[in-house]
Amino acid sequence: MDRLAGIAIFGAKPQLITVRHLAPIGILMLVVGAFIAPDAPFIIDGGIYYDMARAMAEHGSLAIASNGGVDGAPPLTKLLTVAHNGYVYTQYPSGYALLAAPFYAAFGIHGLMLMNALAFAVCVRLTFAIGRRLYNDDIARWSAGIFALATFAPTYAFGIWPHMLALACWLGAAYCAIRAVQTAERKHIYQWLTLCGVIISAGVNIRVDTILAALVVFFWLRLFALPRDRLAPVFAFLGMAPGLLLAAWLNQIKFGAFSPFAYGQTSGADTLGHYIPILAAAAGAVAVSWAMNAPAMVRVAMRRDFRRISCAAVAIILIAALSVSGIRELVWRTATGIYVLVINLQAHDAYYQAGVERNQFGQLLFWGYPKKALIQSLPWMALIVIPAVNALRGRYVTAVGLCVLAVSAPVCFYALSHWHGGGSYNMRYFTPALPFLAILAAASLYSLRGDLKFSRPAILGALTIAAALYLGLQEVGQSAERLFAPAALYPQWIIAALLAIACIAHLVMEQMRKPASMLALFAIAYAVAINIYEEIGHERTRAEQIARANDISAPIPKDSLVITPLQTSLIPAERSGVFVMAAMEESAPLAAQAAAAFAQSGRCVYFHNVLAAKLTAPYLDIAIDPEPIWAPSKNFAGDPRLAFYLLETAPSACRF
Repeated sequence: MDRLAGIAIFGAKPQLITVRHLAPIGILMLVVGAFIAPDAPFIIDGGIYYDMARAMAEHGSLAIASNGGVDGAPPLTKLLTVAHNGYVYTQYPSGYALLAAPFYAAFGIHGLMLMNALAFAVCVRLTFAIGRRLYNDDIARWSAGIFALATFAPTYAFGIWPHMLALACWLGAAYCAIRAVQTAERKHIYQWLTLCGVIISAGVNIRVDTILAALVVFFWLRLFALPRDRLAPVFAFLGMAPGLLLAAWLNQIKFGAFSPFAYGQTSGADTLGHYIPILAAAAGAVAVSWAMNAPAMVRVAMRRDFRRISCAAVAIILIAALSVSGIRELVWRTATGIYVLVINLQAHDAYYQAGVERNQFGQLLFWGYPKKALIQSLPWMALIVIPAVNALRGRYVTAVGLCVLAVSAPVCFYALSHWHGGGSYNMRYFTPALPFLAILAAASLYSLRGDLKFSRPAILGALTIAAALYLGLQEVGQSAERLFAPAALYPQWIIAALLAIACIAHLVMEQMRKPASMLALFAIAYAVAINIYEEIGHERTRAEQIARANDISAPIPKDSLVITPLQTSLIPAERSGVFVMAAMEESAPLAAQAAAAFAQSGRCVYFHNVLAAKLTAPYLDIAIDPEPIWAPSKNFAGDPRLAFYLLETAPSACRF
């Protein structure tokens, strides 16, 4: 049963390679990849997670910095950090630091990548296990394969990210909930659900949004899996208590706030108040689903008269609710957010940061590459039509219910703010949805094919055609800037639309089974091409980043202070004993205070590029020399990121 048809190496028979063979080979490839990938964070967040791991490994501390030991200097804060009691803490949960410290101590930055690579392997295995529990072995294999190869999950396997660790907790919690539902003895049900809660709260210590998994489990148990057992969700919530208390205790140390969801002094989309409407809606939904008797309501709803009355009642309630401006605005904001984040990210009225910008044609780019909405990474998403319709017909309702809830939770949550993931090509905050979308896609393929046995020529042909088409479109986009984003993004709409039509046609006409299955295979192959191409670009970008960072950092003397808007480019310097403080408009007075204190103590002070100098100069008593000095570089000569400015009173030894 564990043999994979259609896989061969150098002409060997397909039946010679099994899942048992592929698992160790895959893990070995992940381990090797973790050590050969460029040892640089992808964006600022990765640099902060590196700081967390390093501080815990080297000093056993949650604080990533203080004032550098210089009298009169304030805490040397960075972007995404908070100063508290003279120390600098990151806004992110500190559970990551506790897990990552041993890996960093053993292997440095590559250890952090190794941890992520192993977490990715765990996620693939859990995707398989969940698919097998919900459906069967064939669907489980395809679920794991689609997740591993045809989603953007591998992009986050070799970086310095928390996404794979958090996803492992999402999947671990879902697996425990499934085991609870499929267990006969009540005692074992509650044990599995308690473990489910423990895993969710462990995830909250890595990424706060893992708490959404608790809502997924709760609604799944009440609406689909154990609707007659009101006590079952209580054990999941009780299991969460230790992890949430740990998170609250760590935040008390960092921010002085005994809350598992504190982020320090943040604003905008990071504040808890920003999410009060959706929290209120979730609390109301929890109360209603707790109180109602789902099976009885289903029986009543099957009556014809009740259906008419209920439809009218729902329509009246919706009209009344939408007449309230606050509710109307919430619904509209979420609906438009779903369109932007799932269908067309180019429609986003996005904020801009380093690397996130629009070109002259209004195309939203990240480091020169178009940012993708979810379906623009996963054109096979249209396959979810078949299991959704089958669920409405009463088939695999429990399985589809879990998957749909797990997909909806992150999508709806981030749609509220239209949050596009910041520094990434794709919707990285939708990573928790990927395994469950893969399971639904595999279930759809099973509905189309039955045995899921595609011939080797069909698989190779789909991959070849998809790769050729995708690469050809990239060439078209490179030839004319106006076509750049359309060539990279919009063919996915066509593929998804055709696939959706084929799936609907299959549900109506049996003879559409084969065309729909072949189009589905092509859509999956196209996603493989997209994500391999993107991963290659991702690693190329990181290699360039580390080369530039090494040149930027090389000439800076130990114990110096650098005020910079580009903090990740100074990581090699920090390893050599240089102190770094972020240049931000709101912290410019403190940056000036730090610069004055370091200069008075005889240390070198550098203002990294013209932005740092402009922000800090108005708050300094000593003028900044208007002529920059340049870090020497063969490959990046003239790059403004290699320019530094000194105080006019700086010692000559500080000049490069």
